[in-house]
Amino acid sequence: MKHRIIVFFCAFLLADLYAFGQSAKEQLSIANSAKLVSENFYDEVNFNDKLGYFTIQVKIDTNTYEYIFDTGGYNTVTTKIMETAKLPSLMEVEVGSSNKIRSKINLSKVPLLRIGKATFADVGVFNFDFSSSPVINCYTNGGLIGKSVIREAVWQVDYRKSVIRVSDNLARMPNLGKGEKIKIEFDKTLNPFLKLSINGRQERFMLDFGYGGLISLTEKTAFSMQLKNILKIEGEGNISANGVVKETTYIASLEKLVIGKNDLKNKVAYYSKSNNYNLLGSELTKYFIVTLNFKDKELILTPYSENESSFETFGFSINLDSNKIYVSKIFDGLSAQKVGLLLNDEIIGINGKQLSGFSNCDRYFNVNNFLKTEKEILLQVKRGEKQMDFRIVKQKPF
Repeated sequence: MKHRIIVFFCAFLLADLYAFGQSAKEQLSIANSAKLVSENFYDEVNFNDKLGYFTIQVKIDTNTYEYIFDTGGYNTVTTKIMETAKLPSLMEVEVGSSNKIRSKINLSKVPLLRIGKATFADVGVFNFDFSSSPVINCYTNGGLIGKSVIREAVWQVDYRKSVIRVSDNLARMPNLGKGEKIKIEFDKTLNPFLKLSINGRQERFMLDFGYGGLISLTEKTAFSMQLKNILKIEGEGNISANGVVKETTYIASLEKLVIGKNDLKNKVAYYSKSNNYNLLGSELTKYFIVTLNFKDKELILTPYSENESSFETFGFSINLDSNKIYVSKIFDGLSAQKVGLLLNDEIIGINGKQLSGFSNCDRYFNVNNFLKTEKEILLQVKRGEKQMDFRIVKQKPF
């Protein structure tokens, strides 16, 4: 598995949502609202893989926006979209995100929303600008397409062809002949859950493509499994729509991961104190063509050919604020720490490429591309008034 920065885009995961002047039932009725109005259709929608988060084109009113396809999140719109499409504010609500940070936002409805040939009516949306997490705005200028829309149609994510297929009829979908059906259950906020086995122990996982990795565990689950080969990561924890928490994260190698009848080898799991759910993320699509048939409460997994790889990392991760790209996480005992890289070091160049001429988002993606593809990097950083160079080698910690 190639290293990926672990970021949560599942903006509103908590079951306890709070409305001001309206009941939770009224709020959920709006938030979960969406109706597929297209009939007898099939379409293929291209997606971009942005470090594990899949972005698709979504049309609202007469404008097209880039949205993250998120099975574990609610639909969102920015304030700009609210104003451009003249969407009403129906109620103010308080929501929480995966890392337990809360905020107050408005809830509205989009009359018509289009994804390819699929048209959805009366789509409930949260008005969210991600101002507390500027990195999210590097991924999307619209927000999240979430579970209430996803449950209304049949979707098939074909990672190797960079296509998400969508239809109103499962029979129209290809790649089902060798697929395995896995039962999905939903909670009252429409979060989808399934069971899988880690190290011989069955656990309940939320299927969340707003998580860019494969496996994320709650601290309780991780402790109960008595995981071995654990690596500590200092710095920032999970990034959500409401901001980022400072906390220690851990990563552990898994002896055995079984999803349905499929045994995935050489995989790792992340965990931290702030995690509310065990998560199965978008990296699942690297091993299977994933068909989401939520109407029939099922997930269909069609395996690709074997794709085994081991976890590798330079031993650090990055984030951004309004001014700079900086080191946000340091892996204990690995390459970056050994050569002297520190948390909050500002990254100003990599492999001789200066970042000063790029936007913050372009800097972020450029650096991450080097971290993904290279085996050795020369990192130029600024620490206070001092500039320093660090040569860092990617390694397999397990």
